[in-house]
Amino acid sequence: MKKHLFFAVLVVVIFSCTSLYAGQEHLDHFYVGAGGSYAVEDFDDSPDFDNSWGANAKIGYHTHPLLDIEVDFDYLNNFSYDETYKVLGTRFEEEADLEILTCMFVLKGYFPISTEKVKLSTVVGAGLMQADLKYRISTSGLPDEISISGSDDETDFCAKVGLGLDFFAFQDISFGIEGNYTFGFGDLDDIRYFNFTIGAAYHF
Repeated sequence: MKKHLFFAVLVVVIFSCTSLYAGQEHLDHFYVGAGGSYAVEDFDDSPDFDNSWGANAKIGYHTHPLLDIEVDFDYLNNFSYDETYKVLGTRFEEEADLEILTCMFVLKGYFPISTEKVKLSTVVGAGLMQADLKYRISTSGLPDEISISGSDDETDFCAKVGLGLDFFAFQDISFGIEGNYTFGFGDLDDIRYFNFTIGAAYHF
């Protein structure tokens, strides 16, 4: 309930900020960007997965001095889990790898304190998440080694909230960093993580 309330408050903040500049010149243009990311897992009711590196790509439209609309793609390829333990002399080994792909429609609202070269923003997005889990359980210490493996692929809605900071090195090239909290819904309600990205964008 708290995360849904926080999501709603950020949306209100974005539109409240943009309304202050409703009469200003619109600098309409498209931009594309790409970068790398590092995600820190915050999964619910799950083993302790390792964090994951990933990649990010986006297509955006600068609709207003204080508002961008983006379509963001994030790929995280290696949330991994590996544990070994013994039960009555039998060695058990569990392994799991989780890949995540998200596609979100994002509102990026700039704070009025932003300048032409440095822009601080709030980020609110919603879309779809696909999670692909591969797992393997094996035993040793028995007359016959036993190994069980499988996979589980789920797709459901997701959202993110966060902050961004963009630096315009040139009129048509910017460098940006973003930190957000991404979380799934429905079948993917347990999938939650902090995602930090750094990248560059070209503005047409």
